[in-house]
Amino acid sequence: MKGWESFKASLESLELKPVFGNPGSTELPMLRGIEKYVLTLHDGLAVGMADGYSRVTGRSSVVNLHTLPGVANATAFIHTARMNRSPMVITAGQQDSRHAYLEPLLYHDLISLAGDSVKFKYEIKHASEIPNVLRRAKAIAETPPMGPVFLSFPMDVMDEEGSDSLPLPDKVNYNLLDREAVSEIAGIFNDARNPCIVVGSEIDVFGAHDAIRQFMQKAGCPVYAEPLSSRSPCDSSIPQFAGELPPASTLINLKLIQHDLILFVGGEITLYPYLPSPLLEGKKITMVGMSPSRRIGTSYAMNPKLFLENILPMINRKGNFTAPPAGSDASRLVREKKRMSAYYVLRKAARIFTDYVLFDESISATLLTRELFGYRESSFFTASGGQLGWALPAGMGASLAGKKVLVIIGDGSFMYSVQSLWTAVKYSLPIKILVLNNRSYNVLRSFSMSFYPDVQNRDFLKPDLPLTGVSEGFGIETRTAGPDLNDLDWLREGENPKVLIVNTDQEVPKLFL
Repeated sequence: MKGWESFKASLESLELKPVFGNPGSTELPMLRGIEKYVLTLHDGLAVGMADGYSRVTGRSSVVNLHTLPGVANATAFIHTARMNRSPMVITAGQQDSRHAYLEPLLYHDLISLAGDSVKFKYEIKHASEIPNVLRRAKAIAETPPMGPVFLSFPMDVMDEEGSDSLPLPDKVNYNLLDREAVSEIAGIFNDARNPCIVVGSEIDVFGAHDAIRQFMQKAGCPVYAEPLSSRSPCDSSIPQFAGELPPASTLINLKLIQHDLILFVGGEITLYPYLPSPLLEGKKITMVGMSPSRRIGTSYAMNPKLFLENILPMINRKGNFTAPPAGSDASRLVREKKRMSAYYVLRKAARIFTDYVLFDESISATLLTRELFGYRESSFFTASGGQLGWALPAGMGASLAGKKVLVIIGDGSFMYSVQSLWTAVKYSLPIKILVLNNRSYNVLRSFSMSFYPDVQNRDFLKPDLPLTGVSEGFGIETRTAGPDLNDLDWLREGENPKVLIVNTDQEVPKLFL
């Protein structure tokens, strides 16, 4: 079996399909046997699609990049996949190793270029390595904390005679539980005077929604979402849900000032911008989860679902917290409609797309999006690393996996990866895209308003982009919403991809101190 045949057979045996990519000449030798190939018009978009596909399916995805230019183009998306804990095997063709010493066109040390954004990296030396290296790479990608791995395939290796063996997929053990630690944490929780819980993305990753619901209801204390959670941390309709923690130390301190114990379950702390207040100084902090980064206080590595199931019989009720019901403010809605605010648009969209999976890159409106759509199991996804341009391809990857997807995105973010629209049309993906067009970089203007007011109204923060023409140019059905927003119903209709642009007001929200 030649190298390219071994590559094809190994991907099939490991159930790594489809292949997302944007190939070049160095990849053609390895793609001769690949039939399920999803083409994107930029290398980074391939990683973004694979990211969304992995997050909604829970399975590893595979990406094929074009050597030096492709890996370099995709660097931000690879970093985001790492921050998102998305398992994927990233491959790239490499120049023929027989003249690599001459540094020919397209040659580069791809292993060093991949850097620390991947968990594992290796360049194939001989075709016989392909099955076992792919098996190892997939297993590492799926081992918590999950994330991308990278493999480089020199062109000449793909025509070598290799192994006829097929790799068997490894069974990764996620059942990590420390029963002694569970008892210890239960004692700490029961001894606390006024504890609270902070839940995060791992609740969704490890299917712990029912477990955290039972814990919340029994404990009776406030439960907060981690700052800027990248996926649904719990069902936000549960009465004990107390809302989001802001991503700034001073604001977190104020939010949690009355609590003596903060128990993180499957969550982390994301901070921006820097504020000089020491984070949660004097508080007892306990963190439980499978990802070791951004830990504070005392940390325990455990599957959050197993932890919650095992601690539940041990805990005492610690309060009777109930979040105040959301009031009906008819006068506010009239005001918001008159100026076509993001609040008004999102509130109406939330009532129409109740059964859709949401991919959010609304940036300056993301807090409103989270509040008005709420969290449900596996229903909300965004990028952990702060990248722009992620939601379009990621939403398309989820759509390819059979999910009903709504992407909510700002006008600036929309233009970062607008080539994704071609892929949506090419593969008839039933994705719906809602563009909030405020004709400016409002998150930057908000940041400027708080810290650098002399920059807030500079011309380079207020682009007015030709969104309709660009979208229609890729052959996707596009509308600009009228003042009554009835076009939201049009956006939902049918199985074809659609873009709806809503021209919202330009009021700068106060998102920072």
